[in-house]
Amino acid sequence: MDFISNILYQVGTSFEENNIDLELRKKLDAGKLYSSYRYSEIYLFGKVFESVCYLWYMDNKLTTIEYRFHNRFLEHFIESINDELPQNNKLNKDPFIEKHEYYAFQESVAIHLVDLNTNFFLLRISNTSTLLNIKNSNNKQT
Repeated sequence: MDFISNILYQVGTSFEENNIDLELRKKLDAGKLYSSYRYSEIYLFGKVFESVCYLWYMDNKLTTIEYRFHNRFLEHFIESINDELPQNNKLNKDPFIEKHEYYAFQESVAIHLVDLNTNFFLLRISNTSTLLNIKNSNNKQT
């Protein structure tokens, strides 16, 4: 998927202690959440977008990248991501979630578009094993 190569961070990379763009937001048993709140732009699908970036690290490896975008771009993201995915593996809508959540798995990478509220959605990119760990920990809590 070409658009993933335009993202500054790549899942599976090591954490760099001296990265001044990152701020530790939360320590968890399974890992740490960092965010970058400085003004940032990202070039995706032929356009420049403003975004806040959240990075999830587990065992000092980047496992999940989240970008928050304004909802007016949601349809553009859905269409653009689907253009890059194989015909038999387009974004699917999860029928068990009330809010809109689209997802696809391709080459051990999971892509999610999560409708947060009337203003924003998340583009979430993670490795598949991270999603399985999160899903398993959620099942243990219920």
